[in-house]
Amino acid sequence: MTEIDHHRDIAYVETGFGVRSEFTVTSVPEGIEVAGACPACGGRTIMRFERGMPGGTKGFFSRRTESTFPKDATVFCDCGHMHADRPEFAIDNGCGAFWEVELP
Repeated sequence: MTEIDHHRDIAYVETGFGVRSEFTVTSVPEGIEVAGACPACGGRTIMRFERGMPGGTKGFFSRRTESTFPKDATVFCDCGHMHADRPEFAIDNGCGAFWEVELP
């Protein structure tokens, strides 16, 4: 089932939303994928936290097992829409919102 994107055209503002529980957290071969609607602009956001590089030791989940993943992760809006006032140096591709999601 495809989630409908209810994007709101708001200006870019870095805003924290604390811990959110309405996001889907899925284990994928590369690591963990977090998906849902941004709490600020409503745009569809998917963020993947990958395991270390093949054969390497760098990466968010390098040398970790499923049971030793971090408790939570910071997710940034990555809706892909152009938001007014978005600075050139912004690391995300969204409205500036960020929040925490508990990982399995």
